[in-house]
Amino acid sequence: MVQRLRTILKNQIAMKLFQFIKTNTLSKALKGLLLLSLIIIYASTFPFLNKEYKKITEIYYAERMSAAQILIINKFNKIHEGKIKVIPIDFPNLSFSTNERKELLARSLRGRGDGIDLVAVDFVWVQRFAKWCEPLGKYFSETQIKEFIEPPLKSCYYEGNLVALPFDFVEGVLYYREDLIKQMKNGEEIINKIENNITWEKFIELKNQISCKNPYYIFPADNYEGLICCFVELVLSQNKEYFNKNNFNLNTVEAAKALQLLVDLVGKYGLTPRAVTDFTEIPSYKYFMENDGLFIRGWPTYDKDFINTPLQYEKSRHLRKAPIPHFQGDQPAATFGGWNLMIPKFSTKKKETLIFVKYLLSEEAQEILYKESGYFPVLKKFYEDSSYLKKYPELIKINQIITNGVSRPQHEEYTRFSEIMSYYFKQAILGQITVKKALRNATDAIQSRQVVFAN
Repeated sequence: MVQRLRTILKNQIAMKLFQFIKTNTLSKALKGLLLLSLIIIYASTFPFLNKEYKKITEIYYAERMSAAQILIINKFNKIHEGKIKVIPIDFPNLSFSTNERKELLARSLRGRGDGIDLVAVDFVWVQRFAKWCEPLGKYFSETQIKEFIEPPLKSCYYEGNLVALPFDFVEGVLYYREDLIKQMKNGEEIINKIENNITWEKFIELKNQISCKNPYYIFPADNYEGLICCFVELVLSQNKEYFNKNNFNLNTVEAAKALQLLVDLVGKYGLTPRAVTDFTEIPSYKYFMENDGLFIRGWPTYDKDFINTPLQYEKSRHLRKAPIPHFQGDQPAATFGGWNLMIPKFSTKKKETLIFVKYLLSEEAQEILYKESGYFPVLKKFYEDSSYLKKYPELIKINQIITNGVSRPQHEEYTRFSEIMSYYFKQAILGQITVKKALRNATDAIQSRQVVFAN
């Protein structure tokens, strides 16, 4: 009877809040924040009416919940049944862009993060979120920390302190439709070129050899972080020390060459439809699949990200991965991506949350994440242990391509700088301003904040 009353009370409040959010003309960001609050309220309202409350510690985990994450959570909850229960707070890709997710979490943590015990943050958010989250060095030994591969681990530090832990890891890739290309004259030859580190110059020439009206190359070019990932890998393929040398001064030959290519792909060469300037990652993928595009810049999880969603296309089975093109004479480069784990300072369940975090970083959980969702494991053992290499031979290739990976600059103000850059870069791609003016405006806007870049 008590449990039934608790459920009724929770449902009444949840439905009233949901109807309010649904029927009011609120901004998407505000609706997202209210929905986040609704999830927390629904999960935690009237705990004193629950007889099991004193026995079970509930952990609220904010993340984009893929099938792998749900499987991992269910396994953990089964192991700790009656003691600890993880409650997922989902940020589905189809509803939230990366930027929207960042702002919703930032607002919640800024308000003391009540109700959230664990958050997954983009690599480049760590510097910004550090002030709201628990230092983690005291909970992990040096030996344990050395178990992680270097690229994601480097993003987990702020002012020399470990404030996050790597969870999942990816690197930008070029997807192509194998079935469509194989139907073309010299299709096998085209695939061979694409698979073997083709240059941008040859990639552009290749379009003239293909008599096909399908969209040639898609990349996300809206005013958001995904556009900056494309830009950064073009800049760092020319000079991997660019940001260490130039800080955020974009009035350089390298930056101009990088942005000019993105502009020319849409304008001069017509290889990319103008529509991409309205695309974040999900719309770009949707357009690519529905219009039978040939190539798209994406992440290695794309072929698994959309299972059991409206974007689960039968033709996705024909997707294949290849390295992102690079400028002739320069080195291949692809932007690192992924999500780290951070514990809000205001969580009252740090002990239990750490138990869950250690499970997320276990071999069992990392294998599930790789097998079910395609994220690269963050533990060195997967790339060194013969049993894993025999079971997943593609890890050998992944370990090799990681050497071409490049990181976006770490800086407490990076997310704001990224917003400035993407704003002006989109204008340049649309042809509203020149490349030179876009870079000058972005540099001036960043430098006017008088923030010094931190190596």
